[in-house]
Amino acid sequence: MAKVPEVCGLSNEEAAAACGEPDASTKDFVLQQTMLRIKDPKKSLAFYTQVLGMTFLHKYDFPSMKFSLYFLGYEDKKDIPTDEKEATAWMFSRKATIELTHSWRSEEH
Repeated sequence: MAKVPEVCGLSNEEAAAACGEPDASTKDFVLQQTMLRIKDPKKSLAFYTQVLGMTFLHKYDFPSMKFSLYFLGYEDKKDIPTDEKEATAWMFSRKATIELTHSWRSEEH
């Protein structure tokens, strides 16, 4: 019987060697958001805000397509603009937000 090789990750040196300096053309690039699909907005919002300490930033509903987007990040609630257009522009300028996507009635499947 053939010996199965042991699985192991990269050493610290190998991990460092695999990385490099960003290309100058991507200097100002940021990871703006990561999308996660959710079934239960109440449970998901409670988890991200109460357990992970994130702040609810904004919600967008798309009735014709039957889904909602909830955005969260590590921001101060006091910094969120009250004007809808300003709040949208502000929210999409934040770095590393989470977008929770809820397809309506997904909890039934």
